[in-house]
Order: sequence, then structure tokens, then C-alpha cells
Amino acid sequence: MDGIFKHNVANLVISTLAILCAYCIELGSILFWYGGLLVIPAIAVWFQFKFALGCLRLRLSVAVAPWLVLCLSGLLWASKASHEGQRAMNMLFFEMPLYSILIGALVVTIRFIYKKFRERG
Repeated sequence: MDGIFKHNVANLVISTLAILCAYCIELGSILFWYGGLLVIPAIAVWFQFKFALGCLRLRLSVAVAPWLVLCLSGLLWASKASHEGQRAMNMLFFEMPLYSILIGALVVTIRFIYKKFRERG
């Protein structure tokens, strides 16, 4: 269990740092205008799930946790904006990756269950 924990913590640290670096260099704003916030997080969830270890729930938690923290903290920050237009735009900016990770988690879960049924059958 210790090896699984260390591997998953390393996965979380690397993915969190990658997400923070991408947002610090304003990559999120570029991706926002080109629809990348609807695609990139789902692909990242796929790869994070692929490299995580453990059962389905643990792997899915490791894959989704950094994105959920980013989106939920961003939505909390955006909801406090005083100007209505700014609030709506900021909320949309953090809702798009949230939808993407939900779709990514759904696809990963369906694929995982499908692979388990194929192994049994």
C-alpha cells in the first residue's frame, strides 16, 4: 500500500504543478477562447487515471482531485466579483473545465468497466 500511496501522491503533485503553471502563464485564457478548456482537462483526466494506481475510486479521485480544487476555488473566487459581466465571464471560465472533467471521468469509468467485463468474458 505504501508504494501505491507514494505513486499517487507523486501523480497529484506533478499534475497540480502542471495545472498551476499553465494558469500562471495565462495558458487558460488562450485555451478559453479556442475551446481548449473543454478538451484539455478531459485528456488530462484520462492520463492521470492511466498512471494512477489502486481501485477505480482511488484512481478516479487522483485523476479528478486537482481539477476539482482548481474549478471549485475558481468558482468561489468568481462568484464574489462585483460586476455582473465580469462574474458571468469568470464563472464560465471555471465552469468549462468542470464540465470537461465530468465528461472525462464518465468516459474513463465506462472504459474501465468495459475492460473489466471483457477480461471476465
